[in-house]
Amino acid sequence: MVMVKRKLYVTVLAVVVILSVSSLTAFASNYTDTSFSYGFGPGSTTQYTGDRLKTNNTSAYMKLESISGSDPNPSYTASVVKSSYSNFSKTWYYTFNRANINQGRYLSNYAFEDAGEVYVRIKGTANSVHGFGAYGVWSPDSI
Repeated sequence: MVMVKRKLYVTVLAVVVILSVSSLTAFASNYTDTSFSYGFGPGSTTQYTGDRLKTNNTSAYMKLESISGSDPNPSYTASVVKSSYSNFSKTWYYTFNRANINQGRYLSNYAFEDAGEVYVRIKGTANSVHGFGAYGVWSPDSI
C-alpha cells in the first residue's frame, strides 16, 4: 500500500512539473526584440514602430539604445497602440531621454484585455520641436 501511494505521489508530482514548464513556455510568447528607429524631424511630433502580434497580457518592452541630433534635451513619450494607430481602452505613457539609454522598460497596456491576440505598435511622440533620432529595440510581449 505504501509503495502504491509513493508511485502515485511521484506520478502526480511529475505531471505538475511538466504542466508548470509548459505553461511558462506559453506565457513567454512574442518577446524577441525588433529594432525601431524614430526620426523626429524639426517640428515633427509622432513616429510609430512597425506592428507585431501581441499574444498575451504581459507588458510590452522597449529599450532606447541611442539618441542622435543636435537637440540639447531630446525626449519622447511612448505608448502601446493598435495596429490602426488608435489607443486601447486604457493607455499608459512613458518618457524616454538620454538618462534611459540602455535601460529596458516595460510598457503597461490593455491590448490583450481589449482584443485578445492583436497587432500592436509603439507610438513615440516627441517632446521637443528640434529634430532628433531615437533608436533601440522593442517587443509586444515580455517575459
